[in-house]
Amino acid sequence: MKRSKKHKQTKAFKARLSKNLERNKHRLGVHPTDFQATRWFNILNEGIFNNKLPATPIYVRRLANDWGRCVANWDNRKTPKGRFDQRVIPYHIPVEFYIELHCKFPKWRDFIETLAHEMVHLYQMTIMKDPYSNHNSNFYSFRNKFRSFGLKLYR
Repeated sequence: MKRSKKHKQTKAFKARLSKNLERNKHRLGVHPTDFQATRWFNILNEGIFNNKLPATPIYVRRLANDWGRCVANWDNRKTPKGRFDQRVIPYHIPVEFYIELHCKFPKWRDFIETLAHEMVHLYQMTIMKDPYSNHNSNFYSFRNKFRSFGLKLYR
């Protein structure tokens, strides 16, 4: 029986991710660079999201109380009384998306899982057009896919 090209790509991605996580499992106090974050964004986008996510800026910086954020930035969002409900993404106007990651993670796996977590939020916003893009059923629909690659998806 012939294996499909997609199956071979999935198997190759799983092996690459597993090998990378195994090789870096003893690294503590990981300080990812913007280049590493962008590189792994591209790898995860191909392996988990089938290259559906748009190229998105990723900023590695010090964050208070978070390891990562997926930000949807639209007109007047920072003002106290913008034109739109700040809890709902207005897809009928141009929205800029970017990801912010904390500059230090306890382990390499934490970095990869956090980046993948934020990519799920980006998928919710750009592909699903989920107006809330929070930890809802759309978000957790990726849990089994993450588990198949040896990753955890949680809040």
